[in-house]
Amino acid sequence: MSRAGSVHTNRDFLLLWSGNAVSLIGFHGVRIAYPMLAMSLTDSAAQAGWVMFALTLPALIFQIPAGIVADFADRRRVLIACACAGLAATAIATVVVLTGMSPPGPVLVATAFVEGTAYVFFTLSELGAIRDVVTVEQRPAAFAFFEAEQPIALVVGRAAGAAVFGAARWLPFAANAVTSVFCLITLAAIRGDFATREAAPDRRGAVERVREGVRIVWNDSFLRLSTAVSGAANLVIQVVILLMIVGLTQQEHPAWTVGAVLAAAGVGGVLGSFAAAPLTRRYSAPVVYRGALWAWTGLLIPITVGTDPVVLAAAWGGVGAVGTVVNVALTTFRVDVIPEEALGRAVASVHLVTDGATALGGLLAGFLLGMFGTAVTGWTTVAAMLTLAVLGSRVRQRVPAEPPASPNVGSTLSWSFPGRPRRRACHPLPGRAASADAGRAHRT
Repeated sequence: MSRAGSVHTNRDFLLLWSGNAVSLIGFHGVRIAYPMLAMSLTDSAAQAGWVMFALTLPALIFQIPAGIVADFADRRRVLIACACAGLAATAIATVVVLTGMSPPGPVLVATAFVEGTAYVFFTLSELGAIRDVVTVEQRPAAFAFFEAEQPIALVVGRAAGAAVFGAARWLPFAANAVTSVFCLITLAAIRGDFATREAAPDRRGAVERVREGVRIVWNDSFLRLSTAVSGAANLVIQVVILLMIVGLTQQEHPAWTVGAVLAAAGVGGVLGSFAAAPLTRRYSAPVVYRGALWAWTGLLIPITVGTDPVVLAAAWGGVGAVGTVVNVALTTFRVDVIPEEALGRAVASVHLVTDGATALGGLLAGFLLGMFGTAVTGWTTVAAMLTLAVLGSRVRQRVPAEPPASPNVGSTLSWSFPGRPRRRACHPLPGRAASADAGRAHRT
């Protein structure tokens, strides 16, 4: 069928986006339900930390394989396989809750790991899948829809997941199963052909292709530093999430309160998307990044000292708003630098650090809370984020007097301070405008 005209009339894109968006809502619902279920069944913050670790561990170990798959596989088949795996895992978790299996911990850890793995492969293939089903003219609007998925899913998924968990522990998992089925139906209904990939490389070729993606990130000083600091920041954020869950649970707030507080990050993300485009047009990516680190440091203070859910929600909403703005800035920078043919692998190498740290954060959170309690853990997160803000403030890059006419792959993109940077895209990519118009909410 013809894909001419507005993206709103592109049937394949609407099917792809709606199915993926709905399934993401279900995933965020169980993402909050898993640690809450572990807490309710075991009364152990450490056990909740292990479940969070299992859910996020795949981001540490599968980013590079998922990036290779995203670059060379049929992306619709990858998305379908991921939806099937997630459906099977959440169905097993539902049965565990309904039957009262004892001990539930090992099974929940296993199902959480499978769902986390499916999410990693799904996320890296989704971006390319959107490119496959839209025209070049439709890409800006299509990627604006794509960037809106995360904050919307955070708001709806976390709030609904916690609310239905309060009604029945198995409901978030059953709801996630329904969203996975809906995603499978929409993917199967897509009529268009996805882009043909070249044959999978041999082992030596695969290793070299992975190295190429890593080199692109390593050779740019801002990408290198921001990736490392963002990984550490994500680790801190994961500790803060479990800190709020444990604190609110110990204060005997209802489950829906926990969901409402955590969903505030999604609300903040939606609001932050309106400010993201003008801010990223006015300021360079390093300037936005430094400001975000200092803002997060300040916002963690009321989370540490406060016990009122309204105060926690307001501060956590600010964290989400700042996350959207900084992600737009970082996405725009990456799109300018990373060549299209290596996008999946280069972004995977970034996610290996940033999302991989999320897995360690869940484990660290359980240990800190179990050993030191909420007060010490809270101030530890503030001190850690303050340290990262100081390190992030060291970002400095100089603009060469005569930039090379034909830069090599992965060459450094330079910036000048203060004021508006002089910027040149080493490898301009399709869909660049979309990155400036909407930002994916910080994955918290």
